[in-house]
Amino acid sequence: MARILFGSEFGANLGHIYPMLRIADLLSSRGHEVIFAARDVPKTHQALKDRGYRVVQAPYWINPSHPDIKKSATPSYADVMARQGFIHKETLEGMFAAWSNLVTLLKADVIIADHSPGLSLAARGMVPMINIGNGFTLPPSHLETYPPIISEGKPLIAQSRILDVFNDVLQMNGREPLSHLPQIFDTEGQYVCTVPQLDPYVDYRSSNLVGPLEQSLDFAPLPKRPHVFLYMAREAGRNNVALDAIKRLGVTATVFLRDAPEKTVSAYASTKIEMLRAPADFSEALPKSTVVIHSGGGGTSTSCLMTGRVQITFPTHSETMLNSKLMALNGVAKPVRSSVTLDQMTGILKHSVENREMQNKALSIAKQLSEGDWRSALTKIADHVERLI
Repeated sequence: MARILFGSEFGANLGHIYPMLRIADLLSSRGHEVIFAARDVPKTHQALKDRGYRVVQAPYWINPSHPDIKKSATPSYADVMARQGFIHKETLEGMFAAWSNLVTLLKADVIIADHSPGLSLAARGMVPMINIGNGFTLPPSHLETYPPIISEGKPLIAQSRILDVFNDVLQMNGREPLSHLPQIFDTEGQYVCTVPQLDPYVDYRSSNLVGPLEQSLDFAPLPKRPHVFLYMAREAGRNNVALDAIKRLGVTATVFLRDAPEKTVSAYASTKIEMLRAPADFSEALPKSTVVIHSGGGGTSTSCLMTGRVQITFPTHSETMLNSKLMALNGVAKPVRSSVTLDQMTGILKHSVENREMQNKALSIAKQLSEGDWRSALTKIADHVERLI
């Protein structure tokens, strides 16, 4: 039996925990011990407590306090790291030491990391590591620099300067320097767990995608009557505008609004609107839906693409904005701002429910995906872990 450490450094809510959890369950069933080092310990504990996995606090990055930092553009993944504080040598030194000490104390045999460049940097040469991620969180490691594929705008800092900071910290700790910045994810294994439509680096990849970690996602014909599935955090759709639009339009709906107060759940529950108090099973919720409203996260976006559903997204950060942009370019999603008015949202929802062109495009993509090998990611990753052991 081996001890597997799952590391999650960045990301909101549990979007990066659930994919790792599927791998953890498979490895646990094979007799291995599982430990999670998570950014949000309370939420992760609640999600994992029935399984008995141990959860520890991951080293926590405190974003730079400059008031304009969140308004700055993030053209490339280098800018994502810069906004998190990777450009500050003293900060990186401390985080490097914290991750290194945690890995040593836990005596992990293998590390599996998602969206965790600090962990990837610190664990280099210490313990075999596999990086997983969607198209956004796991850029190709063979590139000389990160391409500006996330957004328009001026980089926060030259990538060569970030590389210098990384190498200073590596050399201070007796580690080999990086030859180029994307090499940070060049570990013993890299698995991009998404489909081509959601990979912003699809033109840069030198290795194939392995497909999503979600299971039971099959092409499904549209239901006979319109039905909406709303699945997102409460803060994404400000002032319950999506719920009010569903109510005004008069369509049936299934709703899970994470962290919604009980009074909101009670106020909107009706014969037409089913308000869930726990996350839905996507394999049941998606096939009976015509349109899915969500935040634009990679897992939900992939699930909708594979099932063949039109989407309305409320993106709130770089990753969800990029996902939404890619799906919009494929003609299957409509991104909206949280400031959207009720009239606007009602119009967008009505159009999405009735738009046969968008629906046919979504179904066509799902049909195409159903003919490919997108269901072996879990087994491939688990088998690779055992080879490393």
